[in-house]
This record gives sequence, C-alpha cells and structure tokens, in this order.
Amino acid sequence: MAMLLPVTAGAQEFAARSSVGADYKIVKGLHIGVEEEVRSADNFEALGSIRSTAEISYKVNKYFKVGGGYTLINPYKTKLNGFGAHRDRLFLDATGSLRAGDFQFSLKERIQLTHRNDDTLNVYQNTRNALALKSKLTVKYKGFMDFEPYLFFEARTALNDPWGQISGSVQYNSDNEAYYSYAHTGYTHIYFNRWRLGLGTVWSPSKHHELSLGLLADYCSDYEIDTNGPSKWAEKGVRIYSATTGWVDTFRLSLTVGYQYKF
Repeated sequence: MAMLLPVTAGAQEFAARSSVGADYKIVKGLHIGVEEEVRSADNFEALGSIRSTAEISYKVNKYFKVGGGYTLINPYKTKLNGFGAHRDRLFLDATGSLRAGDFQFSLKERIQLTHRNDDTLNVYQNTRNALALKSKLTVKYKGFMDFEPYLFFEARTALNDPWGQISGSVQYNSDNEAYYSYAHTGYTHIYFNRWRLGLGTVWSPSKHHELSLGLLADYCSDYEIDTNGPSKWAEKGVRIYSATTGWVDTFRLSLTVGYQYKF
C-alpha cells in the first residue's frame, strides 16, 4: 500500500527577519557579498535562527546573471536553551531580467543543498542532504527616485523528501496510538511545499547605503512522517503513526528589515 495518510494540521504564525550585509565589486559584473540574518521564532517567542551567508555573482550581460554561495544556519532550540546542530547550505543561482520603462521583471532559479549535522536525526522522517528548487518572479518599479518598490512570488519544490509504504492493518500501542507497519523506500517524494509572496520597498539614500522594509507571506505545506526510526523498537519492526503523519499546513507573516553597504 502506498503511503498517503491524509491527516492535515494548520497554524498561523507571526515572525520577523532582520539582516545586515555588504557587497563588493571586484571588477565590472563580478561581485562578492556577505550577509548576517537573524530570524525570530514563531510569534516572537524566542530567537529562531542566525544565518551567515557568503556569495559570489557574475552579470553576464544586462539580461542574465549567475551566482552561488554558502549559508551557515544555526537554529536556536528553546528546549536546549541554546543553539542546536548547525546546517550547511550550498546554492547556485541563475537570474534573467528585463527592463520595460520604469519596471524591471526578473526570474531567479535557485538549486540548493542543505546538510543536517544532527547526529540524532531520524532519517526515515527527514532528509540529511535535502535538495530544493526555488523559483522567484520579481517586479520592481524604479520611478520613485531613491525608493524602489517591489513585489515577488516564490515557489519552492522539495526534490528528495522521504517516502515509503505502509502495510497491514492498523494497530495500537499501550498509549492507544494508532500505527501501521512501515517500510522506508528512499528519498523520492517530489512536490511543491512552499509559496511566498513578498512586498516592500528599498531605499537608497546614496550609492553606498541601501535600506529595505517589507512584509513576507509564507505558506508551507509539508508532508511530515512520524516513525519510530530505524533502530528504536527494532524487535517489533518500524512503525508509522497515523495521527501525526500527513500534510501539515502553516501560514506565517513576517516583517523584514535589512541594510546593505555597497563598496
């Protein structure tokens, strides 16, 4: 039996993101940049994560740009009262853009690989090396002097989430939790799992300074798997819990604030 348990949960959250960055032009078209970003936890209950990024980009011509970089992600864990295992993220970008009067349209495609360093990671529930494709369509208006309003839509595709099969009839443990027998079949689940809509403005009072302020609406729909893992309960086989496996939908609205210095 193919695994597809229909349980769905939903949540609405509020959060904030702030960043400080710098951009340096090596030669015409070739730039390097760094950024430090702090994200709050949902509903501002605690620190969410600190993300440090270094990247390089090259503008091939006025229509096309390529780039890549690395992000170190340090998630804050309230239960630990400190930071948990970090994640390493590598990414490659390709961006096409077109100017039409005072409007600029662009489409960015990003492929990213995120490595989880958690030694206790349940590999039946999570992908240690997660691949994702992000497609971002942006419209900017450049007719307001120092201000540049923008609107963007972004879709993210999970490319290798865990998948498996359930078998047999439903059973119950001592806590009366329903479960099935489960066989992990690999990392083959491909699906759209996040959509983002952002709007805001960038203010450039001089050629060196750039301030941004915006709102980000983030809708996430993940297929979450709850299993006992590859080793626990090994004598009874691997179990998948039906009450906590299925689609989990989350809507998050974030305030974004950023500053960038351009050399």
